[in-house]
Amino acid sequence: MAGRIPQHFIDQLINRIDIVDLIDSYVPLKKAGANYKACCPFHNEKSPSFTVSQTKQFYHCFGCGANGTAISWLMEYEHMEFREAIEKLASNVGLDIPEEAQGYEHKPKVSQGIDLYQLMDTVNEFYQTQLRQHPDKQQAIDYLKNRNLSGEIAKRFGLGFAPDGWDNLMSAHGATDASKKALVDTGMLSQNDNERIYDRFRARIMFPIHDHRGRVVGFGGRVLGQGEPKYLNSPETPIFHKGSELYGLYAARGGIKEAGNVLVVEGYMDVVALAQAGIDNAVATLGTATTPMHLQRLLRHSQNIVFSFDGDRAGRAAAWKALETCLPLLDDGCQISFLFLPDGEDPDSMVNKIAKDAFIELIEKATPLTDFLIDSLVQQADLERLDGRAKLVRLAKPLLAKFPKGVLRKLVIERLAGMTQTSPQDFLDTANTTKSSTFSRANKKTASRHTQPLPMSTVRKAISMLIQQPALAQSIPTEFDLSKITIKGGDLLNQLIGSAKLDPAMNTAALLEQHRQESHFSALEKLAGHDHLIPENEISNSFIVLLQQLENDSTGQQLEELLEKSRHETLNNDEKNRLKELLSNNQR
Repeated sequence: MAGRIPQHFIDQLINRIDIVDLIDSYVPLKKAGANYKACCPFHNEKSPSFTVSQTKQFYHCFGCGANGTAISWLMEYEHMEFREAIEKLASNVGLDIPEEAQGYEHKPKVSQGIDLYQLMDTVNEFYQTQLRQHPDKQQAIDYLKNRNLSGEIAKRFGLGFAPDGWDNLMSAHGATDASKKALVDTGMLSQNDNERIYDRFRARIMFPIHDHRGRVVGFGGRVLGQGEPKYLNSPETPIFHKGSELYGLYAARGGIKEAGNVLVVEGYMDVVALAQAGIDNAVATLGTATTPMHLQRLLRHSQNIVFSFDGDRAGRAAAWKALETCLPLLDDGCQISFLFLPDGEDPDSMVNKIAKDAFIELIEKATPLTDFLIDSLVQQADLERLDGRAKLVRLAKPLLAKFPKGVLRKLVIERLAGMTQTSPQDFLDTANTTKSSTFSRANKKTASRHTQPLPMSTVRKAISMLIQQPALAQSIPTEFDLSKITIKGGDLLNQLIGSAKLDPAMNTAALLEQHRQESHFSALEKLAGHDHLIPENEISNSFIVLLQQLENDSTGQQLEELLEKSRHETLNNDEKNRLKELLSNNQR
């Protein structure tokens, strides 16, 4: 069982890793003065604005704002989770990860002492074996051949076969009460009201569902012959959540990178059939509408997302739901489009009818989200009438309010204003006062590259300088009393100074990584990339001046608070003495 990774190990790892060597293995870097430069891998640019500092062990792009440590690089560029990034870096330098006994993190899910992930691997092997060896396998094989799927594709996607019968899986792997309980917990066995336990999947082609780390977490089963439901998914379990997983995403990572976009379809067979045709960038939702978590996962892999829907009324209704989910994420670096197929067609049938190149051309000509949005609104209003144009303004306002502020939002508003013969301000009144939805930290990081910089208060400036140059902590005069800095943010500044003082050789990355699990980590990363426009030889003096200013501000704040309190109630002796001291100092 994996426990929390000790902070001292993360500190040691950061000191052993050279971020320049790490990033250079992905993106060729060129020496530029004290730093290294390249064109940013996180956005398109012609001249390099992406810099890597060997001294700070920190990367920063002045174009899009992407920044971070070696760990951040793997999490952003390779789409790894925190622990995965640590494991990869540790492997690179030959370190074994120690575990702390308490505070478990990324804890494997277990039931009755059985690791559920390992159990699902075993179940997956069972279904694949049935496809090769079961006496009734031919029905499943014929189905796959009739769908034009090769044995190579079936093997690549790990397709399997659940034979007809109530206890095939249970007999093979549910011999003990513990294993039976674990199979129920993973949704592989069902239990009815009479407490009878039986195989959930029967007489079905089995599609294993992998999570973002490549682990089997669930299955989808397509019925053979006539039966309902046509497709049956695993239920929600401790390791499987439909709203956050996408079928085929783990396998499609390379295809998405090569194609430069990700195609979101509605069914397992669509993903497999497209791969059979040579289109390897498709993923599918798992019988649910697109969720914010789905989008967060997709945007880690590509800023260009194409949704494929049937062209009928139901397909357009599903597309509209996806549109509403996408709006809060539609910043200026993101492109989302909709591919509407002819009635009666799905990606599986369509790619078999027109072949790979023609289908890719359809993807490239998909309708931009903004066009779909405007066309859908226009269909609900008669622009030849004054009240029709007013209706369009009313319909558009709540949708525009969900857009992030940026150029795209401005362009959409201007286009709508032109169509309705009104002013852009008529659309902005509501849009400016309505807050858009919020998302997880991982997605906020992607979106924050296009947001306004943090306000640089005095305490933020001091924190920013210290993160960029932890050695500044050693230059603070011994007689300086840091406890006097009581202004908001002073506690964090004192904490950072204390950490930096403990290690004279500490760099930016090491100081940052001590705060990765804290809510303020994202803000610290931004401050680490702030340009103070101060010559290198003046940084130390500027930092001390900021500390003195913070002390003065804290003293002034205390004085105001005590004076205000004295107007309404009697101060205690300590407060009276402190007020007297502050007034005396203030008169000097």
